[in-house]
Amino acid sequence: MRRFRPLHAVLLVVLFLAAVLGADRLFSGNSNRFTRVRPDARGVVRIPVGELGVEEARFYRFLNSGNQEVRFLVGRDAGGALFAAFDAADSDFKMNRGFSAEDGWVVNNKCESSFRMGEVMSHPSACAPVPIRFLAEGDDIVFAESDLLVGWRYFR
Repeated sequence: MRRFRPLHAVLLVVLFLAAVLGADRLFSGNSNRFTRVRPDARGVVRIPVGELGVEEARFYRFLNSGNQEVRFLVGRDAGGALFAAFDAADSDFKMNRGFSAEDGWVVNNKCESSFRMGEVMSHPSACAPVPIRFLAEGDDIVFAESDLLVGWRYFR
């Protein structure tokens, strides 16, 4: 009978970790839902929203030159008004679960509480996404880098 060597144990642990991480990535559904955006030379992030439908939301990942990452969502409510919020809530941001958007609702993936897209900017509760200041210029939504970095504390 062959001996079980320490190298075999290490290989078994590495194989197990690879299987767990692969399954997590496969079943999370969050791997490709974020579009990466960067600030320009003036520290401004411009996102085209002309094709954004009513009661639709898109998710973005902001990354600046200091490798500070912030995830957020931009959407349009039933009345056609734009909203922007961090992909985090005050009450459970440490769990890093974020939000999903479905049929005019923004759903907290941890609390499983939902908010109408029109309520997001009023920040109705601690489980709601934290709103971001922005400007709407034509078919673009414009963020200052400093306004996005306000939410960096939720993602570090």
